[in-house]
Amino acid sequence: MGVVVVGSANVDLVTNAPRFAEPGETLMATQFEQLFGGKGANQAVAASLLGSSVFMVAKLGTDSLGEASIANFHSLGVDTSHVTTTGAAASGVAQITVAASGQNQILIVPGANGELCAADIDAAAPAFAASRVLLTQLEVPVPATLAALKAGRAAGLTTVFNSAPAPTEPLPDELYPLCDVVCPNETETALLTGETALARSMPTDTIEECEAAARAILAKGSGAVVMTLGGRGRRCMLVLPGQPATHVQVPPHLRAESVADTTGAGDGFLGALAHLMASCGKPLAEALPGAVHVASISVQRRGAQSSYPLAAELPPDIFGVEAGDGEPKAAPAPLAKQQAEAAPRRSHHRSRLAAAAGWHAVDTLVTSGMVLGVGTGGAA
Repeated sequence: MGVVVVGSANVDLVTNAPRFAEPGETLMATQFEQLFGGKGANQAVAASLLGSSVFMVAKLGTDSLGEASIANFHSLGVDTSHVTTTGAAASGVAQITVAASGQNQILIVPGANGELCAADIDAAAPAFAASRVLLTQLEVPVPATLAALKAGRAAGLTTVFNSAPAPTEPLPDELYPLCDVVCPNETETALLTGETALARSMPTDTIEECEAAARAILAKGSGAVVMTLGGRGRRCMLVLPGQPATHVQVPPHLRAESVADTTGAGDGFLGALAHLMASCGKPLAEALPGAVHVASISVQRRGAQSSYPLAAELPPDIFGVEAGDGEPKAAPAPLAKQQAEAAPRRSHHRSRLAAAAGWHAVDTLVTSGMVLGVGTGGAA
């Protein structure tokens, strides 16, 4: 059984700069890249690279970027049978600034992502039937996310709701009981507890306040809250009803003093979490250390999808065995074969995007077996 992801697919316009510009300031940047992204797409790719069968449900524009996005999904093993296109809007884009500290700022133009609707979810019923875990986010309209959660619950899937980007309006009360797992960061947790999105929210300045806010989300009907605490050492906290909070730390050998790029790290965490639950049969609590491990690798590499590790790069004990018949679960894929096949896939999809969008590669960076083209110029 696999993973179905209902969410966004964007093209990321990434600028690297020494720091974030102040309002009204013009700042010289150091590099520009055009990459594939979108929270839904990132999560799908992260799970696929680890070996899951992944079904993407998304909406793209009938344009070159949409075509390139579909080709990228194919090259990374993501099923696009339920990715549709529309002429009503262009493919979504995200403008991302990455400071030298590794922190980022993101502006999203939803484009075709905003056209995803309940009818698209209904049409994707075969993907739900073939999956064990559902991933959803808020880069598509709330009605589409709500429809996906209802479909996931009806199909008996483990439903995971990532409350990002942070909601600007209160979410429907009926959403929370449909979620087996709600996964916010600290800011999103605070907003989810407010009577309105920006008013009367609970503070999350300390770990104790974070736990109290998470329990307020549980009180809305969710089964569990997994709060990512990237600003506190890239760890997470699991809060379950009636149980003490559990903290999952970054493995000691992955604790870097600085990070390269935090873009997409949370998506890598969620993709890994879904993979470990869907394809490896791990319960939520047992899947969290592996998901933290993946996110810890991601922040040490540049980009979003290009930063996610393969199964071969992870300790074998992360995958474990599947409960049930006592038979050890086979590795997600023959690791040597997967490693050999993935390197060209991870570089080829970058050159395809550059060609589709009319960009000219002027430099390359080779890191961790991945080739990242750095382009300049105007779109054709």
